[in-house]
Amino acid sequence: MANDIRSGIKTKEEYIEGSSISYVPSILAIPKLKKYTLDIAKVTFKELSVENDSVVPSDLVSEMTEINAVKISGKSHTFLSYGRGNTLRKDLRSNGAVNIQAFHDQVLRQYNILFDQTGFFGEGQNAGLSSLTASNFLAPASVEIPAISGNGFNQILAAKQMGVRLNKLVNNNTASSDLTIYFYGDQLTTFLGNITEGQETDVRGNIQKAFAGKNVTFIEVSELAATPALLSAASLVNGIIIVSNDVTTLEHSGLPEIEDDGTNTEKKYYWSNYILGSAQVRPEILGGVIHQQVTFE
Repeated sequence: MANDIRSGIKTKEEYIEGSSISYVPSILAIPKLKKYTLDIAKVTFKELSVENDSVVPSDLVSEMTEINAVKISGKSHTFLSYGRGNTLRKDLRSNGAVNIQAFHDQVLRQYNILFDQTGFFGEGQNAGLSSLTASNFLAPASVEIPAISGNGFNQILAAKQMGVRLNKLVNNNTASSDLTIYFYGDQLTTFLGNITEGQETDVRGNIQKAFAGKNVTFIEVSELAATPALLSAASLVNGIIIVSNDVTTLEHSGLPEIEDDGTNTEKKYYWSNYILGSAQVRPEILGGVIHQQVTFE
């Protein structure tokens, strides 16, 4: 079925199946997921215009729907489950050709970025991946990478020593052999590619070698999720975040999706609702998430 609105309207399932979304939230590299119930009836949808294919959704309207308290190891913890969303509406009486599929793809891409930002920074009472003081997050003192000396091996050595210390922290706190390790910040991610004058070793490789023997997924967080402005506002610039996958849960109340769509035959318009749930990273024991901030001399 064609995408052009004049040729016919697809179902929600067809739009989702045919979507091409170029952004996958890095927060979903945490494999342990727990989904909470979301009361769609209480979500406020803000209407979007579809007269221009390039429309990007503004900040979404949110409304609390419920609070879920869960007993973990004798301690209660709270996850605020809520939804936010937009409504798209297109008048079917006009003859304008609008690529609805492309619009869906763009909105869902933006929602995936917003979901990643929520998972990375947290929101309100919900803890994000980059939290420093939330329960069971371990945040050792910031590590300083020295100014370059000679061929730069002193910097690579400092990075290697940092990796060894972080691996030891994992062993002493969770003993997990299944890890997801995130690198964020422009200086750090650029530094990871540095090599010595003789090109015999590099920063990234030495940090990775520190976790030899473990099943590790290494991820550089996109600046779309961790923009300089957001990092600055959160007093975070560069850092490494280590997640012990077996003892850390990504709680959420719904991944970005087209919640529903249809046509109003009486008033002659097409509509669709987009929905995005809240998210929280919850380490179940101390050190389930280790957040190491990094500075450069």
